[in-house]
Amino acid sequence: MKKLFKWLDLIEEGTSGVLFIGGVIVSLYGVFTRYVLNAPESWITEIFEFMLTWSIFIGFGLALKDNRHIQVEILFDMLPKGAKRVVATIANLIGGIYAFYLAYSSIELITLSKQQGIKTIDVGIPIWIAYLVLPVGMGLLGFYFFVKAYRAMKGDQRELVGEIEQLYESMQGADKKSNQEGVGA
Repeated sequence: MKKLFKWLDLIEEGTSGVLFIGGVIVSLYGVFTRYVLNAPESWITEIFEFMLTWSIFIGFGLALKDNRHIQVEILFDMLPKGAKRVVATIANLIGGIYAFYLAYSSIELITLSKQQGIKTIDVGIPIWIAYLVLPVGMGLLGFYFFVKAYRAMKGDQRELVGEIEQLYESMQGADKKSNQEGVGA
């Protein structure tokens, strides 16, 4: 299972990073053509938006998995361990269900836009290709929500200890270690 997560991590981070850097390069090229060459290209904005949107949607799951998303932990940190376990499990299950609902709904959107044959104005890319990021991103997000729900249900400390509490505990651990080293010297 760990091998699967490492493989998925590598693909997600690589894809998201390449798309983000590609978007930045396209944007810089657009600035160069507009302000230096005084000959702006019309396709740049479209490609830039697609690349950044794909990068961000793939990054949603990465942020959730690594707890790099916005959290409100004030009340959560005050709960006892048993209540934290229940609340974290339920919250992550709800998040996963909602993300999978969005992934399912986006498939309907893709199907409809494919039937209608809608294309982008400047480049002429079928719009359903741009919409493919919705089920991919929301599917990954839902998957990570369910992984986090499972970990919370099992009592994994990464899911039950808030970021502030984790920092406090790590600082206390470092203080104890330095005190023990000072006494032993």
